[in-house]
Amino acid sequence: MTELYYPLHSLREGHWFKLICGASFQHLPAVRSLTLAYTLAGADCIDVAADPAVISAAKDALQVASTMGKEAKQRGFGFLGRPWLMVSLNDGEDPHFRKAEFDSDLCPGDCPRPCEKICPAQAITFQNGSEAYSGVLDQRCYGCGRCLPVCPHQLITTRSYVSAPFAIAPLILSNGVDAIEIHTKVGNLPDFKRLWHAIAPWCAQLKLLAISCPDGKDLIDYLKEIYQLIQPLPCPLIWQTDGRPMSGDIGMGTTHAAIKLAEKVIAAGLPGYVQLAGGTNNHTV
Repeated sequence: MTELYYPLHSLREGHWFKLICGASFQHLPAVRSLTLAYTLAGADCIDVAADPAVISAAKDALQVASTMGKEAKQRGFGFLGRPWLMVSLNDGEDPHFRKAEFDSDLCPGDCPRPCEKICPAQAITFQNGSEAYSGVLDQRCYGCGRCLPVCPHQLITTRSYVSAPFAIAPLILSNGVDAIEIHTKVGNLPDFKRLWHAIAPWCAQLKLLAISCPDGKDLIDYLKEIYQLIQPLPCPLIWQTDGRPMSGDIGMGTTHAAIKLAEKVIAAGLPGYVQLAGGTNNHTV
């Protein structure tokens, strides 16, 4: 097995190991550090936002990791080589592709600020001083939405964004990306088609395509329609089952939705691999 193909070997052997940085996570120092650490730990794939600056930060970390590989192995790390670099795109509104926002000037002075406490990314800050910033740190927010229901005054909203197919796809795919993950949901087939038509001309250079989808009525029929649409596909395919989006760190119970959805897709016998996503944590295995 060569270093070039070890991620594919991991897929075939059933021990695929992917780091998900977050489709909306754009904090460059964190992306760089996470990419470096998980590459040295033996990750097969690094999944980042479809942002040129984020991609560049991840690629810098991959380059640094390549110079540290020999020493990492000597120290017992799981480093195997360069993991595949994946970017996430969406065909419509999706919780992974949004940012929280609010006007901190509207926050009452005596508010206990539960939003700040509950944010897992430390993306909400309150600072004193005339020039100090209070509010959402945009680059840190990855759209989990946990701040929304806890605001006592319902001041927090979200802004969503959708990948612009013919603008983003060539830019991203010409930037040394190995794999793409498309976030979709049941009922989005026309939007998926529009995005896929922009990606298809670049398919030959992809090492992997992942389709991420939450559960829904007629899910299997929808995935079958997608499979027919993307044929012929020159690379391996992963069905990423998004049981409970962005919830794995909440507690062990979130893994039930992830496992249940994966079992449903596996039972359908669709061509391709199946990977658990939303809700996955250390209780999943």
